[in-house]
Amino acid sequence: MEKNSNSAKIENKARIFLFIVLYANFIRYVQSSIIDIGLPTLVLGLAGTLAAYGIAVGMFSLTQSIFQFPIAAASDKIGRKIMIIISIFIYIIGTFLCYFAQNIIELIIFRAIQGVGAYSSIIQAMIGDYYRKQHGKAMALYTLSITMGFFLGFIIGGYVAFYLGSRSIFLIAGILAIISLIIVIIFLRDSSRAYKTQRAKIKITDIKIILKEKQFKFILLINSLRWFLFFGIYAYIIWMLEIHYELTQIETISLLISVVLLYAISIVIGGYLTDRIGHKKIMLFGQFLVIIFGFLFFFGSGLIIFIIVSIFVSIGFAFLEIGGNAYLSKILEKTYPELKGSGFGLNNTLGFFFSAIGPIFICALGSIDILLPYYVVSFIIIVSLLITLKFVKN
Repeated sequence: MEKNSNSAKIENKARIFLFIVLYANFIRYVQSSIIDIGLPTLVLGLAGTLAAYGIAVGMFSLTQSIFQFPIAAASDKIGRKIMIIISIFIYIIGTFLCYFAQNIIELIIFRAIQGVGAYSSIIQAMIGDYYRKQHGKAMALYTLSITMGFFLGFIIGGYVAFYLGSRSIFLIAGILAIISLIIVIIFLRDSSRAYKTQRAKIKITDIKIILKEKQFKFILLINSLRWFLFFGIYAYIIWMLEIHYELTQIETISLLISVVLLYAISIVIGGYLTDRIGHKKIMLFGQFLVIIFGFLFFFGSGLIIFIIVSIFVSIGFAFLEIGGNAYLSKILEKTYPELKGSGFGLNNTLGFFFSAIGPIFICALGSIDILLPYYVVSFIIIVSLLITLKFVKN
C-alpha cells in the first residue's frame, strides 16, 4: 500500500514538472508571436526600412542559433534549472532594452541580446530526463504548447499593438517573462540531478562520415533552403499586411491565424500521406504548389491575390517540411542509426542559421520591389524542384 502511495506521489510530481516546463515553453512562444505582430509598426516608427525590419527579425534568430548549443551543453554540467533561469533573465533584459530603444540600431542590438536567452533545447532535454520511455506523448504536448503559444501571442500582440501602441509589445512580453521566471524559480526542480542526459553531441568526425552519404547531403540542402525561404516569407507577410496593405493589427492577426491553422492542418495531412505515397512525392507536390501559386503575382498584386498566394505557399512549405523531415529520418535510420543525434543536430544547426538570414535577405529584396521576394522564392523553389527530380531519377 505504501509503495503504491509513493508511486502516486512520484507520478503527481512528474505531472507538475511537465506542466511547469510546458508552461515555460508556452510563454516563450507567446512572447515571440506578440513581438512579431507589433514589430513592423515599431520599426517604421524608428525611421526604419523594410531591410532594417528584416535585420531586426533575423538578428534575434541568429544569436538564438549561435547560443542554442552552448547553453544546452552548459545545462549538462551545471544544471537545467540554473541555465533556464539565466536564459530567461537575459531574455528579460533584452526585451526591456527593446522597449526603451530610441533608434533602429539600438533595437537591432537589443534584439540580438534577446536571442542570447535561448533555452528551447534545455526544455526538450528536461522532458527527456523525466520521460525517457514516453518521448512521443511528451513531445506531442511540447509541440502543442508551441502552437497554442503562437495562437495566443498573435491575439494578444494584435490587441496590445492596436490599443496600447507597438512599443508596448515588449513591455507585455517582458512582464510575461518575469512571471515565467518566478514560476520556474519557485516550482521547477532540476532534472539533471535525477538523470544524466544521453543527448548526442555533434563531432567533426561524425559529420564527415554522414556527409559521405549523397542522400543526406541532398536532404540537408533541401531542408536548409526551406528554412531560409519559409522564415523569410513569414516575416515579409507580416510587414506587407501591416505596412504595404495598411491593415490594422487586429485584421492582420485574423489572417495570420487562418494561415497558421491551414499550415498545421497541412502538416497533419502531409504526415498521413507521407506514410502512404512516399516522402519524395510529398516533397515534389509541395514544391509544385509553391511554384504554381507564386506565378499568380504575374497577374496582379492586390490584397486578395497576396492572401491567396501566401496561404498556398505556406501549405506547400508544410508538405515540403514533413516530406523532408521524414526523408531525413529514414536516411539516418537506414544508413547511420548510431549517428542520429549528429545528423539531426547538423540539420537543425543549419536550419536555425538559415532561418536567421532568410528574413534579412527576403526583406532586403522587398525594399527594392514588393513582389521581388516572391519571384526569387519561386526561382529558388524551381531550382530545388529540378534538384529533387534529378535525385529521384538517379
